[in-house]
Amino acid sequence: MAGVRRVSRSILRYFVPLYGVLLIVQVFLAGEGIFGARDKGQLIEDTKTLDPHRALGFFLTMPGALLLLIVALLAWLPNKRQRTISLVLPVLLFVQMILAGAGRWVAAFHPVNAFLLLGLVGYLSWQFWRAPETMTAESRTLEEAPVAEPAV
Repeated sequence: MAGVRRVSRSILRYFVPLYGVLLIVQVFLAGEGIFGARDKGQLIEDTKTLDPHRALGFFLTMPGALLLLIVALLAWLPNKRQRTISLVLPVLLFVQMILAGAGRWVAAFHPVNAFLLLGLVGYLSWQFWRAPETMTAESRTLEEAPVAEPAV
């Protein structure tokens, strides 16, 4: 099982930053779709300008989030905060799709949740890429530190 966790953690190390890039692309596609509809003088519901945003959003929230959840469960990170965020992240991705289809006041949380997702992905990416240096520094200090004998 240790090998599965090690491979899963390596996958997460690259998968989470990729998600961050795709979330930024999502924000761009939303803006392009909204302002593209405005320039054409059409209602957003009647135009196809948001279709790229919807398509990428479906991929990120359905198969992508499920894959992220599976990898996060297999990795079962030792740091409790990282583990919690890596498990909450796919759940918030599922919620993102529900928010988009909800009524006006609930759907208003769709962009708010997107920024929350960007923050969580950014934090996890920073932690995953910072961790190897931290772990090697800790392991060196533990190896070099003398072991104190208990006082009798």
